[in-house]
Amino acid sequence: MKRLLLLTVTIFTISTLTAQSFESFQERARREFEQFEQQNAAEYDNFRQRANATYAEFLKHAWREMGLEQPIKPPKIDPPVQPVAPQLPPREADKPINPKPLIFKGISRVDPPKITPFPRYEIPEVKPEQEPFMLPMPVNFFGESCTIRLKPGVGEVKLPVPTNQYISEAWKQLSDGRFDPMFADCMAIREKLKLNDWGYFQLAKRVAEEFCETKNSNDSKILQAFLMTQAGYKIRMGRYNNKLFLLFPCDERISGKCFIRFNDNPTPFYLLDEDAALAQRITLCEVCDAAFPGEMGFSIDLPTLPELPFASSVMRVHKSTRYPDLRVDFEANKNLIDFFNTYPQAPWKTFALGSLSERTKQTIYPLLKKAIEGKSEVVAANIIINFVQTGFQYKTDGEQFGRERSLFGDESFYYPFCDCEDRAILYSILMRDLLGVKAALIYYPGHLATAICFSEGKVYGDYVEVGGDKYTICDPTYIGASVGMTMPNMNNAEAEVILI
Repeated sequence: MKRLLLLTVTIFTISTLTAQSFESFQERARREFEQFEQQNAAEYDNFRQRANATYAEFLKHAWREMGLEQPIKPPKIDPPVQPVAPQLPPREADKPINPKPLIFKGISRVDPPKITPFPRYEIPEVKPEQEPFMLPMPVNFFGESCTIRLKPGVGEVKLPVPTNQYISEAWKQLSDGRFDPMFADCMAIREKLKLNDWGYFQLAKRVAEEFCETKNSNDSKILQAFLMTQAGYKIRMGRYNNKLFLLFPCDERISGKCFIRFNDNPTPFYLLDEDAALAQRITLCEVCDAAFPGEMGFSIDLPTLPELPFASSVMRVHKSTRYPDLRVDFEANKNLIDFFNTYPQAPWKTFALGSLSERTKQTIYPLLKKAIEGKSEVVAANIIINFVQTGFQYKTDGEQFGRERSLFGDESFYYPFCDCEDRAILYSILMRDLLGVKAALIYYPGHLATAICFSEGKVYGDYVEVGGDKYTICDPTYIGASVGMTMPNMNNAEAEVILI
């Protein structure tokens, strides 16, 4: 009886859509979805199939015209010339300088990296008797050779024109069970490689394009949308000039990507694919605001780095000027670098919380630990800061990449140059990992530095006090500067403290 009632309510909703406002439809859809989710699992033994069927019906109607907002510009930083501190004898660099409390404009705390839970739906399994008939589709995912199983006669995904009817019919085809092995294998790869949300987004995109044999086509986009929703991610579909695109919600501020804000959701939905440049010419588009049952959001934070196979890259040498015995010969994992290269321009905290890969830590940490062994926190901090100041060549993002771009720690060791934000991020990672201290990023207009909360004894120099904790300025871009020295001409009254 309840099954019949649910079907009746759904049909009634669809048939009366034209007679009610879009807002009323959305509210009714929300209530139906909540009621749908609350049904006893024994009564609804295949929730995924029923959720997909209902969602396919919503795809026929829940579209409206909206404006696509233009990208936010990243904060402009980087002094064109790297400043050099007054030349001091090596031993005097560790001598105390007069304490100087600084007043900053604002203080923000960084939340721990977000982790999207695994899907609440049961991942479909391939029965043993079906396994011999599966067709393998090879996919190379940043050096990892993956095999995606396909059912015989799975058929192509065809979406010649992204009309409501065509999209709904394509979704019914995707969710009729023939793509279950593909979805199951994508989830297995996600778990094996420890992919974050951005990593799974890249995997779903690559699998969809390999299957459809096209990039950024309507066919591959709707398959990618299917693989994302089945994994529990919140997405929205949009279209413009017969072109389908996907929108992903993200609480982290992303620069350089167009976005949409829905009235009932303050979180922006970003167009993350590489065709975002084309979207900058769009003023109005149509967007489907139907929610898939159980959707959980999306984050670009990196709780853990993906475990990708190692691929050789160029060997870089990083050597401290003041402590010449501190030398690192490093070869980055090119597969990991290529993965990082897909990242949008996210907030600095995303890169600071990304840490270093385990292979990088195993290579450089023993050398750094040996250099600071037996030293006080401040002396150790001065050794490490000189290593970052003088062991890396300076160049602005505009000179190296032609645009603003932050680097993950591994990237700073890989690329021939890095700038102030990259050094501040790297130094904060090294200090947290090697000394176990708390760190903050200090954003001056046009510059980024680091501040460290030391736990041992008195530390002299420029500092800011936050909640009773004293964070001493440490600038890894100010060549030769010791702990406590602020780069000249920095406007502390306009600076912001970002606690990591």
